[in-house]
Amino acid sequence: MTVSAVDVATEYFVRMRAGDPSVVDLFSDDAELIGLGDRVTGIAAVREFYERTIRDAGPVPEVLVIAAEGDVAFAEILIAVPGIDPIHVVDRFETRDGRIRSLTYFLADAPS
Repeated sequence: MTVSAVDVATEYFVRMRAGDPSVVDLFSDDAELIGLGDRVTGIAAVREFYERTIRDAGPVPEVLVIAAEGDVAFAEILIAVPGIDPIHVVDRFETRDGRIRSLTYFLADAPS
């Protein structure tokens, strides 16, 4: 069974909304996270990033729309983080064999 890029992105957000550290299991061993001037490479570094992010920030994404073309999905989301206004973000998922190979995130609005 083939897993689409939309399916992978949707499952990513299900796990993030639940604060589930198994979100890392959706990433390939050579995955990259790219955004806000940082690049995290390799599954160990990705795991550390998500463990810290879930523990320290507890982000809760609200998906506005997900669209895909082939192995690439884009999601427009609002991220709720306790104590601040929601953050408007666009995520770009590059998938391979049903896993996230690369996740790039962009701020969609300038912070106020």
